[in-house]
Order: sequence, then C-alpha cells, then structure tokens
Amino acid sequence: MKKIYIDFEMNMPSARNKRDMLNADIIAIGAIQYDTDTGEIEEFKSLIKPVSSQYIYPHIQALTQINQEDLEKAPTYEEVMRKFKKWLGIFSQIEGIYTFGNLDLTCFNNTDKKSAKKYNHPRFINNIKSLFVDIKDKYLDYGIKCMNYISLKNLLECANLEFKGDAHDPLYDAYNLYILDDVLQESEDIRNLLIIKDFVRAPFSTINENLEANFKKYINNFYANKNKYNEEDMSIEVIKTLRQYLQSIQDIDIYNIDVLRDINRKLDTIDKIKNLECGYFYLIENLYFDIKDLLEDLMLYKLNKEEYKEELKNIVTLFDEDLSYENIDRSCFLEKSC
Repeated sequence: MKKIYIDFEMNMPSARNKRDMLNADIIAIGAIQYDTDTGEIEEFKSLIKPVSSQYIYPHIQALTQINQEDLEKAPTYEEVMRKFKKWLGIFSQIEGIYTFGNLDLTCFNNTDKKSAKKYNHPRFINNIKSLFVDIKDKYLDYGIKCMNYISLKNLLECANLEFKGDAHDPLYDAYNLYILDDVLQESEDIRNLLIIKDFVRAPFSTINENLEANFKKYINNFYANKNKYNEEDMSIEVIKTLRQYLQSIQDIDIYNIDVLRDINRKLDTIDKIKNLECGYFYLIENLYFDIKDLLEDLMLYKLNKEEYKEELKNIVTLFDEDLSYENIDRSCFLEKSC
C-alpha cells in the first residue's frame, strides 16, 4: 500500500476571506509517495499555470518565492494533473492522500472544476476525492485539537523534530507532513504531549500564570529523558489549574447561554485530557462528568443560582476528597501556581 502526502501553493488575495479562498488558483503542487511495504519514498513537484488570474499577488510571491516569469513558463493544470495521476499509480493501492487542513482539497476541487469547464477536459479529482484525509481530522480521534490552530512547523517543533527545507515549498511541506504523521502514528507519548498542549492556553493559562512555563519545563525534560519533571508533575499542574477554574465559575450568570456554551467548550478540552493514561490525569474523569451533569441541568433551567453554587461546591468537595486520597498537596491550589 501507499500513502500520499500532498501540499498546494495557491494564488489568492486573502486567506481570511471565504470567497477569495474559493476563487484561489493552484500555482504549485508537491507530493510524497510513501510505500508502506518497502519504505521507499518518491517525489512529485511542479509549478502550475493559473487557470484564472494570470498575475501573482505580491504577498504570495514573497511567501512562496514563485514569480510572474515562473508562472508564465509553467505547464497548464491539465498537463500537470495527467502526470500526477500517472505518478499516483493504481488507486486501489493508495491508503490515503493526506493534507494539512481542508483548504488544499477545497482549492484543488475548485481549480479542477474551473479548468475542466474552461478547457473541456475530464475532472481529475472525481475518482481520488474519497481518498483524501485531513491530518487534523485524523488526530482529532486521538484527542489532539491543537492541530487546528498551530502551524505544521510548530507542531514538528513540539514533537522535537526539525522542519526540513523551506516553508511554503510544496514538496518540503508534503515531506514534513509525512514526518509529522509518522511520528504521531508511532508515538503515543508525543500524542499525549500535544493533548496537554491543547490545554495550555487561555483561559487556563490565564488562570494559572505558571502553566505555560511548567509545560515548557515538562517538554524539555520529556525529550531530555530526565525524571525531574515528569507526567505526575504536569498532571498535578493541570489539576491545580482545573481546581482554580472551578473557583472562577462560581459567580457566573447561569441564565447567559453564551457563558454556558463557553463552559461546554472547556469541557471538550477536559474530556480529552482526562483520558491520558499517565500521571494523575485519571482523577479528572469524575470531575468532568460531574461538571457535565451540572451544565446539562443549567441548560435545562433545572437549577436556580443558589442551587447551582451549592452543586458546584459539592463537586469541589468531592474533587478535593479524590485529591486527598492520592495525597496530593492542595495548599497552594487557590493561589498563583507555586
């Protein structure tokens, strides 16, 4: 079987405007073909003449180092796609075509549609579209949400891997995507690290001002194979933060739906981290379900404000009992992180 890792460079005025993304032109493709049986890697790379706008935007040129002359000499989209599909080989032997996010597939589909209509050639994406896999979606199944807001380069750094080559070179981007997928697939420890990283952001990093610093300390020792700061220490830091978070939601407006939705989003993050089979993360499970039940009661207007505060107090008491049973010192939990 084969795994394909693919990246496109696109010409568009803005990556924030949805209409601009839909009208974007593919101007370069890079792909890695990894043979899972032999371990061999093949490469595919080409510039592509734009289907619609023939002029490259200045910020895209600065980003990709592709200039106007390059595009004027580039082969057409149809020429490149015929070579690419031949390079792919037998489709039934492809395990997946992997991208980093869904923008590449969206732009591929739109460019394919525009070119087919303009030059009357068959759609190239139709019989391979089902093979596409968004790496971000793939690892959501493992609980890694941070891939949605962290760049490929930063994710590799977090996995203690160096980004190879130049960013925004489609071949290097495809290769680095292969490297990231390979290490995440093989290492549960690194997947767990990224799940913890997803927790280390606002509001939790604001509630516990030392959370980010302790996470960096954890990463450094994790890769240096030192035991001075391990999963137990990091899990206690997370537990401490959650304990402080419970205090922060004591006086919320229980009739404000936006406030309740925000707590629900935090629960989603807590849901992922409670499943980590290291340190004391298992202690978060009861807390998660208790808060979830409380939130459901609030959403159904079953509680008034006093009842809510009483229920939350009971949840905190039970949580503290669990911590005491494990001999976890709570002396500075309600203060700034020690």
